[in-house]
Amino acid sequence: MKTLFIAGISGSIGEQALEVLNTEWFKENVKLIGGSVYSNWNKLKIDIDKYKLKAVAIVNAQQNLPNDYNDCKIFQGEDSVEKAIQYCDSDISLIATSGFSGLKHTISAINFSERICLANKESIVCGGNYVLNLAKKFKKLIIPVDSEHSAIYQLLLGEVTIPEKIILTASGGSVRDIPIDSLENVTPKEVLNHPVWSMGARITVDSATMVNKGLEVFEAYHLFGVKNIDVLINRDSHVHSIVQFSDGVFKMHFGLPNMKVPIAFSISYPERKFNFNKPLLSNTKIEFQKVDYNRYPSLQLAFNILGNPILQNAFNAADEVAVESFLSGGIKFTDIYYIIYKTINKIQQEFSNSTGREFISLEEILEVDKISRTIAKQFILQSR
Repeated sequence: MKTLFIAGISGSIGEQALEVLNTEWFKENVKLIGGSVYSNWNKLKIDIDKYKLKAVAIVNAQQNLPNDYNDCKIFQGEDSVEKAIQYCDSDISLIATSGFSGLKHTISAINFSERICLANKESIVCGGNYVLNLAKKFKKLIIPVDSEHSAIYQLLLGEVTIPEKIILTASGGSVRDIPIDSLENVTPKEVLNHPVWSMGARITVDSATMVNKGLEVFEAYHLFGVKNIDVLINRDSHVHSIVQFSDGVFKMHFGLPNMKVPIAFSISYPERKFNFNKPLLSNTKIEFQKVDYNRYPSLQLAFNILGNPILQNAFNAADEVAVESFLSGGIKFTDIYYIIYKTINKIQQEFSNSTGREFISLEEILEVDKISRTIAKQFILQSR
């Protein structure tokens, strides 16, 4: 039986992973032994009792919590997730924490787990090939959990030829049908109402701006070594990605949009052990639309900086800051792009002698992220 640690057990991916673990094959073959949350002790306590966990982590330290509960070790504080991962020493780690903070969790998982199921795209986006090189050095397996990258991973199984092109698909997000000149006035409530996927707040906003697709472009470039990447709109999200080969053959990954499918695949790989609903092909239309970059300027910006780790890092940092400000009413929806654009330009000036090269240390990655966030916050203050 394989042991599993879930970083971000109370989030959208973490919750869906628990649903997967409660199905027949997974109950008999995978044992959950640890997990982490940001602050939700009540949820974590339930999981400890249900799964008899070995160790857990709470990032936002709280008073009056014990060091142990029901034979489970409890770590608290900024580095608690890394400590819990080390303590559990599980066969598999699912990194489902969102945002830049997941980078450290991924690195810790590489040190202590044989397989990393990676749902935290920022680990690759912000560090370029740093994380992938580390996993290669220690001979650890990284399986992407993002539906698009899981699809590409599956499409390339058994292939010895590198694809000529990767085509990522996108739903278009929650405000895809609102006139462009009305986008600046959309509310967080409108943006968070995604037509297809059930996701966390930040990724739902990022889907609407297509920042998320830009991050996926970065991730695909580093994971699969292909720079010729395109994006098409597939409104019902049944086609998750496509690979194109030099002989004109296209392979596409088709299935119902549900994150439990790629989560389960990453855990049970190389087998498929998750049972899920099958779409009725005779009643299904496969349609694609080109991306309107006037509607999604952030995606065009992402293509402009593709392959530049420092600017990719800044792109993510500025977006995290801008999305948080938008959700709290600090800026308008359309301001998100301008904050990212201005931050990247400033970072390009400050790191003019080093942009374009790979990161060689975690400290460098953290430095660019910190500076980028400071710059983004300054631009937000100026916009008010």
